[in-house]
Amino acid sequence: MKTVKTAMDNVKNLMFLALLFMGLQAFATIEDPLKPENPNDDGKGKIVGTIVDKNSDSPMEFANIAVYTKADSILVTGGITNENGQFEITDITYGDYYLEANFIGFDKTNVVDITLDRSNRVYDAGSINLSPSTVALGEVNVVADKAAVEYKLDKKVVNVSQVISAIGGTAVDVLENTPSVQVDIEGNVSLRGSGNFTVLIDGRPSVLSGSDALRQIPSSAIENIEIITNPSAKYEPDGAAGIINLVMKKNSMNGLNGIVNASVGTGEKYRGDFMLNYRMDKVNLFIGADWTDEINNGGMSATRETYSNDTTEFLNMKGDRNWIRGGHRFKGGADIYLSDVTTLTLSGETGTSERGNEGGGRTENYTVPASEDIFSITEETSDRNNDFYTLNMNFQHKFDDKGHRIEATAFYSDESGTDNEIEGELLADGNYYPTSEYLSRVSTFETEDERDIRLKLDYTYPFSEDGKFEAGYQGRLESEDETLEFRDYDQASDSWIINNEYSSSTDFQRDIHAVYSTYSNKLGKVAYMAGLRGELTIREIKNSKATDVSTLNRFDLFPTTHFSYPIMKTADLTASYSRRINRPNGRDLDPTPNYFNRYAIRFGNPDLKPEYTNSYELGFMKRFGETRSFMSADLFRRVTNNKIDRTQELGEDGVIYMYTDNFDKDYSTGVEVTANLSYKKWLTVNTSVNVYDYKITGEIDGESIDQQSTNWGGRMNTTFKISQSSRFQVNAFFRGKSVSAQGESGAMFFTNFSYRQEFLDNKLSATVSFRDPFGTGRFERTSYGDDFKSWFRFEREPRVVMLTLSYKLNNFKEDRRGNRGGGDGGMDMDGGEF
Repeated sequence: MKTVKTAMDNVKNLMFLALLFMGLQAFATIEDPLKPENPNDDGKGKIVGTIVDKNSDSPMEFANIAVYTKADSILVTGGITNENGQFEITDITYGDYYLEANFIGFDKTNVVDITLDRSNRVYDAGSINLSPSTVALGEVNVVADKAAVEYKLDKKVVNVSQVISAIGGTAVDVLENTPSVQVDIEGNVSLRGSGNFTVLIDGRPSVLSGSDALRQIPSSAIENIEIITNPSAKYEPDGAAGIINLVMKKNSMNGLNGIVNASVGTGEKYRGDFMLNYRMDKVNLFIGADWTDEINNGGMSATRETYSNDTTEFLNMKGDRNWIRGGHRFKGGADIYLSDVTTLTLSGETGTSERGNEGGGRTENYTVPASEDIFSITEETSDRNNDFYTLNMNFQHKFDDKGHRIEATAFYSDESGTDNEIEGELLADGNYYPTSEYLSRVSTFETEDERDIRLKLDYTYPFSEDGKFEAGYQGRLESEDETLEFRDYDQASDSWIINNEYSSSTDFQRDIHAVYSTYSNKLGKVAYMAGLRGELTIREIKNSKATDVSTLNRFDLFPTTHFSYPIMKTADLTASYSRRINRPNGRDLDPTPNYFNRYAIRFGNPDLKPEYTNSYELGFMKRFGETRSFMSADLFRRVTNNKIDRTQELGEDGVIYMYTDNFDKDYSTGVEVTANLSYKKWLTVNTSVNVYDYKITGEIDGESIDQQSTNWGGRMNTTFKISQSSRFQVNAFFRGKSVSAQGESGAMFFTNFSYRQEFLDNKLSATVSFRDPFGTGRFERTSYGDDFKSWFRFEREPRVVMLTLSYKLNNFKEDRRGNRGGGDGGMDMDGGEF
């Protein structure tokens, strides 16, 4: 069995996709009328060629090829192209045939008079051009849509342009409709039930991390989002659940191109951004900016019971919790094509991130047996401002057009900022009219300065048509200086007094040096890749409240394996394993008390160990016809050692003290079923359902906290194509209950409606989205111990209406050819990004 030619000129997403294409084969359905005279001649040949977009001259990935007998037009076999537009169809019995090439939204093209015999065992169809299919309807052209979610061998790719409910929003809004991803009411993202994932932007680390990074990036600036649950050894093993990579838009058409977006929403929500791209023969310049100013309103309710001897204390709270998101960012750079095989990319960005919250409400505090009720009005404000900048350099040189190359990347980021929080509680009467007396009022003022340097060198050598060797080095140098000033309010003098007991400074330093190698090849029909990564971690934490310096010097190994096997022409079986790590962050390690209010104080733990996760996956995918419809099923099991979780305990002073600690393990075992179905040209449904058994084991003060639950969730994204220029979309999301070390979270359900209309030959579009029209978006959590029980519920702002206008300059569109090897493309097994 032979494979498609492994080569990567420009486009990302190669390694796993190459394994997929290497697994495709075609079986002949007619017998060879000639018996070969040469015993090495099996009487079969093959057809090869390349399919390109006639207008842009770019290779077309996933184009369909069908081979028919010339005499009676019987379908014999077929295949699809790889990302370089290449195809290779083997095991075709000698005879006369013709070929039909096709892609959704393009006119079919035939190649006739194909003859395979002993003297011509390989027929090269050359370059086959496909022209976009257009139907004249006044001034409107009909072109094909991408699938909202594309299922590839190593990842799920979300095409942001097809999720119209996210237009005018952020990356979080896109992920609300993404398989394997869950988003709670507060905008916190988890990947298959875990919040421990890595966020990359164009394959590189973000200045912000996790959900904070995803909340800051406008959806209009994103080309697609890649969900990678089992990365290879080439990628950093951080994040127990995997990687979420945001591939940003960047045009490469000659001349000036771009896009401008503006959004306004109810409840004081405003967004705007633009991107401009100017392409010349040897240089591609790009510049952009975005601005955000919005308030996300919400409400909260909480109750708490604490038990001491024969007395039970009750605390009831109800009020508002509003989040403020703002800031701006400027970015720019250049791709410099030093030669046809050498590319240098320089880029950077700078900006300000503003986050805060405003809240307050009514509090009632009493005990049973009865005591005097205490009524109060709470005030909570937080104002966090960060200035940041990043610098990137990527160099790539190709030794040939078969994938032999070397790539070097350097990244530097700096983020500095302040965080000022004030918590107050005013005594009130029974009707909640406040007095001038504070029961408590405190303030915390934090400063921080974070620096991050990343260095990377990758070498790729394809030693055969099926085999490839990769090796490289990655270095991470991270440092952070932080001060915390805790202040008590003196009502008599109306001034703040520094409380040194809760004030501190921390110096955090961590260096990680890694080397890796991967080896991929093929054994029969089975394509495989094995990888090993070694990491040396050196960490030092100095805290002014700690008597000793916390140090860590550890070497870890992270093996990975991936397999692919073609069951039939339109179905594949995959399997993978990876070992991953979740390193505790600086806040988790900081032993300084973090004062929430007079009822709760949180502590970090400098002795925390990292989590280690063994992740196993077994997947099956079935494709249907030419509609790009598919169904997939993924079995997964994830076992995490040294599970990090928060615990609570009641102090003798009646205050709840919260700690972070390592427990024994947690387990997630389940299945995720995903389908992308195009029933008609006017209806597309993308849906996924996941069910998994979750278990956490460990002890608190010598007592078992073992808990288990069956977790399940689902989502559905349904798009109605009302006309060639209008779309209506309905999104629905559900997540069931789940347990934690000391409690459980409740179920959650919400929906979104969206409508998009195109104008001016698709240059101008208007999108209206209606978020949570039924007001069901809420989140609940219950925590309990031997001497306490607490309940918390948050309700986000319902029935939010957003209007977004987008204007494309010079008909801005994606470039199928990628960025000619620069470092700003998406991730794949041949990527070279962080």
